[in-house]
Amino acid sequence: MICQEFTEDDIAYLPELEPEGWGDIRPRFSYFLKSPCCKPIKIEDNGRLVAVGTSIFHADTVWFACIITHAEHRNKGLGSAITRSLIESVDPNRYATIYLDATEFGYPVYLKHGFEVEGLYAHLRREDAPQPPSLSTLIRPFSEDFREAAYALDRFVSGEDRRGVMAEFLKDSLVYVNVNQELQGVYFPTWSDGPIIAANHAAGSALIQVRLMERPVAILPLDNHAGVKFLQENGYNMYRTSRRMILGKHRIWQPEHLYNRISGALG
Repeated sequence: MICQEFTEDDIAYLPELEPEGWGDIRPRFSYFLKSPCCKPIKIEDNGRLVAVGTSIFHADTVWFACIITHAEHRNKGLGSAITRSLIESVDPNRYATIYLDATEFGYPVYLKHGFEVEGLYAHLRREDAPQPPSLSTLIRPFSEDFREAAYALDRFVSGEDRRGVMAEFLKDSLVYVNVNQELQGVYFPTWSDGPIIAANHAAGSALIQVRLMERPVAILPLDNHAGVKFLQENGYNMYRTSRRMILGKHRIWQPEHLYNRISGALG
C-alpha cells in the first residue's frame, strides 16, 4: 500500500470517510494543508480515497491525528499502513516523542506499532443550557505583554514546545492574571476544542466558567480530578474516555493543569 501526499483536491472526498460523531473533517484537513507544521497523507484504491492521516510537528515532539479508514475498507491494514508511514516520516533524532489520542478502532493498531497508554481523557457533556456565571474580574483579553509567559505556562503543562502552532491563536485568547499581574491561565476559544491551561485551580475553574457558556462538550485528563469534579458540579456528565498514547521518550507533563485539551490531534 502506497501512501501519498494529501492534496487540496482530496478535501471534497473526505465526507465519505467521516467517522460517526466526528462532524465535518474538511476544515481540519484544510488547516493541515495550510499549516507548515502539518504533513497530511492518504491512500487511494482505484482512484478512491480510502485512508488518511496527518502528523503535526512541534519543536521536538510530533502528534498523529485523524488516522481514518473508510468504513468499507476496514480490516485491510490501511490504518496500519498510514501509521507506519507517519512513523517512518519522523526523524527520531530531532523528534524524540510521538503522541496520539486513540479511538477504539485505532487502539489495537497503535499497540502493534509500539505505542503505550500514557493516560486517559475524560469526555463530558451537558444537556441543559448553563446558567450565566459570575465571571472573575481577573480574566481579560490577551495582550502581548503575556506572550512569553503563556508559552512558558504551556511548556510547563504539556512538557512540549508548541509555540509554532500556538502563536496564531494567542491573539484571540483570554488570560487569567492575578492581583500581582502574573499570568495564571489561558483559554483559547478559537483553537480547536478550546483548550485551557492553568497554573492553579482558581484560574482553571474561572476560565472553565467562560468556556461552558460556549461549549457543551469538555475533554480533559481524567487525572485532573479537580477539573472533572468542577465540570460535574456544573451539569456535565462523563460519557466516555479515550487513551492518550506515546511512542518514544517519555516527558514530564502536568495533566492536572490541563482544564481542556486542544484536540485529539494536539493533546
